[in-house]
Amino acid sequence: MIILLIRGNILGLIMFVAVSPIALIGGFFLKLADPITMSCVGVALVAIDLLVRLRSRTSKGWLTQKEFGGTLFFLPVWAFGIVVVGINFANALLK
Repeated sequence: MIILLIRGNILGLIMFVAVSPIALIGGFFLKLADPITMSCVGVALVAIDLLVRLRSRTSKGWLTQKEFGGTLFFLPVWAFGIVVVGINFANALLK
């Protein structure tokens, strides 16, 4: 069981590293606003994690179980992506 926990967290970290070029390109090269860039990062996290989880959609709990996709701590990566989009959407509205 501990191996699955480590594997899920490593997959989650790999997903965060995989979307880092979006932040690099959007923020440094294209000079986009931070909320736009980070919202794109959040959407990419959701998309990548859901694509990985869709392989196991016939299994019970495929959307939330750590065995079927990337996790950070105990939350699925797609939940972190939604939080990133929400924070940056609120940030854009408050500016």
